[in-house]
Amino acid sequence: MNNPPHVLDLLDLAWAFGLIAISIGLLQWQRVGLAGQMALAAARSILQLLVMGFGLQIIWQLNTPLVTVGGICAIAIATTIAASNRIGDRIEHLLPIVGGAIFTGLIVAVGYTILVVIKPTNWHEPQYLLAVAGICLGYLLNNTAVAGGRLISEIDRHQAEIETHLSLGSTPAQAIASYRQVAIKSALLPTIDTLMVAGLVTIPGFLSGELLADIQPVNAAGYQIVVLFAVMASNTIAALLVTSGITNRYFNKYAQLQSIDKN
Repeated sequence: MNNPPHVLDLLDLAWAFGLIAISIGLLQWQRVGLAGQMALAAARSILQLLVMGFGLQIIWQLNTPLVTVGGICAIAIATTIAASNRIGDRIEHLLPIVGGAIFTGLIVAVGYTILVVIKPTNWHEPQYLLAVAGICLGYLLNNTAVAGGRLISEIDRHQAEIETHLSLGSTPAQAIASYRQVAIKSALLPTIDTLMVAGLVTIPGFLSGELLADIQPVNAAGYQIVVLFAVMASNTIAALLVTSGITNRYFNKYAQLQSIDKN
């Protein structure tokens, strides 16, 4: 019979601070200049993770659809704001575009995963719904930010070529297609790379967590496969939608390329 997973206490966490202290000491010794930033990042992570831990504990105890879905929506809204900030503020009403992409990708991928693949007794059980949604949102933050930011950069660099295509009779979608494809590829390649090396040169985070929770390795690997596929689906949907939404902002009703800079 396997031993139950070890429950960390305050002393264990205090000893863990030694790892950060070693890192800060090494940076200070080599005069890299990141010691202060690392200390600040460590302090922020402690505060943020403890707050999230207590919040999730409340959701676990209540275990109601309203609370579970509300918690996911709160995290998704924070993800939307963070992704929009990374893209920049040049486009007006960017938040609805990013939010629509993130929420759509999340709902489709997580809904399919929970209702078709995992099929728990109660669909709103936080141990499944929050776990899958939380991991997808972590990837969606970078995915939408990269897709949106890269598309804006590509259009800015190739305005003359786009206008040439338009003058030769191309539709806006045709004129911008290659640059949108570049943006989508840039956003999805990191996730594809993760799929390529998962289980080969790395033990993915979800699988590691399952092992720490004393789940049988083969079952843990199965759940990791499900989660990675959910991430891939949500990222693909979100990348397609966010680039489509931003593309539409670049053209007026006469199919003319226009400036998106705020007045």
